[in-house]
Amino acid sequence: MTLTKEQIKSAAMKLDPADREALAEELLLSIDEQDRQAIDAAWLAEVKRRDVQFQAGKTVAKPFDQIIDRLKGRAHQ
Repeated sequence: MTLTKEQIKSAAMKLDPADREALAEELLLSIDEQDRQAIDAAWLAEVKRRDVQFQAGKTVAKPFDQIIDRLKGRAHQ
């Protein structure tokens, strides 16, 4: 039986924090160097795109704690 990403995520979220952290680290380490470079390049391009929008006044910054609270809320869904 093949599990979906959502099923795996749901099961992983039931693990204690130390096990979730260990699992996250193992998953990150499972990405090979070539894929990692592609992912890093994509993130860098996204950061630059967002910076250009911010500098042009097309988007606004939000307080760090507000963003963290929003992300924590998503994690519990």
